[in-house]
Amino acid sequence: MEIQILLIFILSILTVVFVAIGIYFVLILKEFRETIRKANTMLDDFKSVTGALAHPLGIVGGIFKGYKALKNLKKEE
Repeated sequence: MEIQILLIFILSILTVVFVAIGIYFVLILKEFRETIRKANTMLDDFKSVTGALAHPLGIVGGIFKGYKALKNLKKEE
């Protein structure tokens, strides 16, 4: 009879431990998902910044286009 009580006690402890590990694992997965979401946002921002640098707008872009146009006109003459 004592062995059955010991086995029930051990099973209860193991059940509590496994439930705690499962809850901890779920919390880690949620944190990992949030980290991936933040990394994705940073990559999207980086993509927009590099796109803006690849296609300059405004005064600088106008100056470059004007310079290229003048350069092409000088080549034709």
